[in-house]
Amino acid sequence: MTSRRKIATTRSVRRALVLVAATMAATPAYADTTVDVPAKHEDKLPLLVVLHGDRERADAAARRWRAAARERGWAVLSLQCPRDQGCKDSWWQWNGDPGWLVDRVAAVAKAAPIDPGRIYLAGWSGGATYLGMHAPSWSTVFAAVVFHGGGHRPSADCPERPLPAYFLAGDRNPFHDRVKDLRAWFEDCRQEVAWDLVRGGDHDREDRALDRRKALAILDWLAGRARDPGGSNDSATAAGAAK
Repeated sequence: MTSRRKIATTRSVRRALVLVAATMAATPAYADTTVDVPAKHEDKLPLLVVLHGDRERADAAARRWRAAARERGWAVLSLQCPRDQGCKDSWWQWNGDPGWLVDRVAAVAKAAPIDPGRIYLAGWSGGATYLGMHAPSWSTVFAAVVFHGGGHRPSADCPERPLPAYFLAGDRNPFHDRVKDLRAWFEDCRQEVAWDLVRGGDHDREDRALDRRKALAILDWLAGRARDPGGSNDSATAAGAAK
């Protein structure tokens, strides 16, 4: 592809995502939702979907990942918990239908060239807790998930498809036992788990642990767990899940 055609493709992708973002901003269900796309790319984009913590806005959650995503050439969709569905500012307290989130991701993937085998989900604090509460639901769309400073064991069965999980957790978080219970659920379901412990880390240190360097490392870990959207995860993930 010539450089001119690359530029044209990039501009068309940016226009598509800007249109999606503008449409979301004008809709109460999407208030404060953000969509970011890298300035340059040559192929279909990996997408990281981010959920904010309690009493936080989607843009603040996106800022934890933007620099690393830009460097790696990823798109980032940061969703605001839906006010028109009864959510105030807490994903886990809302505890709504995971289908709402899946539908929003599908809308972005339809508007821009997102790689369906490289869509990932990350939550911070209360967002991570909500992800854990509905962990089995994510395997139909997401190739892997990230729990940052939160988590809660689901009451449902194991996911239908492999769902690798990365945990960035501090052992001085007062709810650390719940995160460990969630990790045990993934292990009991024979899913691949990466356990990144912030020793002596309270909730504030958990937040600060996700600096640019750590975000890059997590994106690289996620990138190694791409999957065939019509089949199982790649061989690396399947091998990890079998351990």
